[in-house]
Order: sequence, then structure tokens, then C-alpha cells
Amino acid sequence: MKTKISYILIALGILCTSCSDFLNVQPSDRISEETNFTNIAGFKQAINGIYVELNSSDLYGRALTCEFIEIMAQRYAIDQQNNKSDWETMQLNYSSSTPQSRLQNIWSKGYNLIANCNLIIKNCEQHREVLPDEYYHLIKGEAYALRAYLHLDLFRLFGSVYDPEVSTLAIPYYTQLQLDVAPTPSAQEFMDLVLKDLKTAEEELQDDPIVTFGVNGDPKDIFLQFRNLRLNLYAVYGLLARYYYYAHDNENAYAYAKKVVDIQERHFPWVKLLSLTGSNIDHMFSTEIMFALQNLQRDNLFSSLFNGNSLKTSSLLAPLEDVTTEIFGGTMASSDYRVRSSLSGTVEQGGKKYVLFNKYQGTDSLYNQMIPMIRVSESFLILAETGPDDEERLSRFTEFNNARGLQGVENIEELNTLFDDIDNSQYTELGKEWIREFYGEGQLFFWYKRNQCLSMRSATSATNDLPFRMLSASRYTPPIPEGEEKYN
Repeated sequence: MKTKISYILIALGILCTSCSDFLNVQPSDRISEETNFTNIAGFKQAINGIYVELNSSDLYGRALTCEFIEIMAQRYAIDQQNNKSDWETMQLNYSSSTPQSRLQNIWSKGYNLIANCNLIIKNCEQHREVLPDEYYHLIKGEAYALRAYLHLDLFRLFGSVYDPEVSTLAIPYYTQLQLDVAPTPSAQEFMDLVLKDLKTAEEELQDDPIVTFGVNGDPKDIFLQFRNLRLNLYAVYGLLARYYYYAHDNENAYAYAKKVVDIQERHFPWVKLLSLTGSNIDHMFSTEIMFALQNLQRDNLFSSLFNGNSLKTSSLLAPLEDVTTEIFGGTMASSDYRVRSSLSGTVEQGGKKYVLFNKYQGTDSLYNQMIPMIRVSESFLILAETGPDDEERLSRFTEFNNARGLQGVENIEELNTLFDDIDNSQYTELGKEWIREFYGEGQLFFWYKRNQCLSMRSATSATNDLPFRMLSASRYTPPIPEGEEKYN
């Protein structure tokens, strides 16, 4: 990997009295291993640094959640004349300069943070004597989970469409801190390495404070609190369900999604309708999030990307009103909690009526600082597809639908996830929910890719003739950034 590696040191304040203090930190240029890993505080600073840097606009603070990857998934009706760069991204034109630059930054930043994960893992062993068991297992487990999370998303983006029956090359997988280039494994070898890291994380996090104390964590130490802002044990279950689902291993996807659902009501309850009314709406459905980043500047995403009252079509990201209505079921759209909370306002520009996407609006509460990474609804949708019998599949889907203010379905055939590759004129109910559920969260493109769909739901047309954007399977695989391909 040619990408220059930088190491992160996060200097925490001496006094930590609130959740926001936990991330109210400033990064410096480089970790000095000789001094930083000689005490518990150094390890805390290092792992916190990973979480802070995940908020980079090149990663989950923008590109891989609500913006670049969502434009690729046809979420927003981009104005071709006034916003050419985003239009090229929406066309999946990877030869254009803007997508090339964005992909380069994602690649570089992702691998830089993987290097920092490896630095922490190495020092957990080399400086084992300074870490009490509780902190040793927690920090090591989170570092392995973060390493797996980053590798998996880089592979889901830059790797070829994964098929366990087809042998293809993947991208580099780094299991140790090194400045030379790692060999490029096969796709299957790569996925095996992701699984090994996730299984290690699961083992190390068995005594996660979330198990005993719940999401709020152990009050004795701010580092052990607010476990949904870290890759906790239950979030690892959710990540394993995501991994197995992407790998087309339905049996294990079901097993781990079931682990999530079994603890969901106690630790990650469904959002209540009352939370979606009034002046401080929980747009994020925060109680359902198993793992989120805390971004103290999150409202900037709304003001710079989604505020239709101040932005023009040259920068506004918004779906068209008629497309949104069609996606969310016509007259039923008004009862859907997701529409009510995040897709309710409209603005007209250039003769077109757009729906305002305001999931990222607000700063006053913790849930208005969250960037969602893993939520429980993903496991419910996985269960609705991979459940061992029709009764369970229908039950899980109905519970999920009810949690969104909707009714379930009666016919099991309606739950078939895959689009028909020839005639895409009809949606299945389960397919609709994958499209509806993760607006602005960066999961839809990977769902299309996983299923090798030959079309995406169009962002620009709701008509019966043109509801889909047709494409070839090869368009799901951006090229390795220029200057990196020689290592693959």
C-alpha cells in the first residue's frame, strides 16, 4: 500500500464530566510509542483517537454515510446543470476527477486508521503490564472490531462483487503495523481475515460493561460509559450479522441477527412516536442505534448539504417529492415514522419539488450528535430474509413494520429480497424496506452490490416507465485509486 501512514494521538482533558467531553479532544500529528503506551491513559487516548478520526469527512463524517456513497446509491436528485461533480458521481462515472479524488481520500484515510488499530493491538501485548485485565480486553477487542469494520467497508466499496463460489482478488488486509506493502489476498482469504478479527473482538469483549450496566456503561470511568458510542459486544454481533449476510452465509447471518434481536428490547428499544414530535425530534431514532459516532459538528452536515431553505441546486442533496412518495407507498407515506421524522418538509427549486432530508438536523441533544454505524433494524431485516421458517420471517418483518408505524404483510412471497433481473417493475416488500430504512446511512449501495442488482431505484423519476436506473454489475466496483493499483 503506497498510502502514507500517519499516527494519531488524542489528548484528553483532565476532567471528563459529560459524554461530549469524551470526544472534545484535539488530534496531534504522531503517536510516540515510547511515551504514549506506558500507562492506561495513553491507551485510552489512542483508541479514542480512532473514533474521533472516523468522523473525518472522508469517512463516516460525510462520505461513507450521508453523502458520497448515498449519491452513488441514487438517493438524491442531483441537478446535472448546476452540480456536475455530484452528477458524475451519481452516474457512477469513476473516470471523472471528483469521484477519483473522493475515492482516493476514502482509501487513504481508511488504511491510515487501520494502521493505527494495528499500532494499538501491538502495544496491548508489548505493554501488557500497564493494562488491568478489564482495560486490556476492552481496548484490544475494540481495536480488532474497528480494524474489521474498516477493512470490510473498504472491501464492500473497492472489492469486486463478492461471490463465495468465484475466485477473485480483493484488496490488501493489514494484520500488523508495517510500512511495506501487504500481499493482496483472494476475496475469500480477505473475508476469512475479517471474520477472524470479528471473532477475536467478540471473545475479547465478553465482559463489556454493556452486558452488566447497559448502554450507559460503568459509571466508575468515563471511558467505560456510553457504550453505544463505541464498538461494544452487541454492536459486534450486529457487525457479524452484516458480515455473514454480505458473505451469503444465511445460517450464520441468522444466528448473529438473532443474538441482536434477543437483547434488542432491553438495550436498544424501538423509537417511540412521542420522540418524533415537538421541537426536539429524535430524527436519528437514537435508542435503536447499537454503535454510533459522536460528532460535535454534525449539524454542519445539514447546513452544508440538506438545508433546502438556504442551499441552491448547485449543492443541495434532496430526493424529489414524487419519488419519495412512490418509495414510501403513496398515501401510506404520511404514517411512516421515517417520513414524519426526516423527510417531511418540501422546497421548490428550478420547477422541481424536493423533499427536505433533515435526519442530520439539530445540535441540542446527544442524539443530534450521532452518526449511525449499526442499528438493530438491520438485524430484523436480515432475520426476515434468513429465518428458518415462514412464521418467524413474517413475525420479524411485522415487528419491524410496526416499529415504523406500518402494518406487516400476510404473504411470505412478498418478502423475497432480490429484484427480478429482467423485469424490475415491481418491488418486493423486503426489498422496499432496505431502500427505505437507511436513508443517509451509507448501507443501500452495498445492499444493491451484495445482491448484484442490475438496477437501482431512480432518484429522478417516479413514473411507471422509468422507476429504475439500469446498470451493469461492473459499475459497483470503483477502480483502486491511481497510484495504488500497482500493489494489487
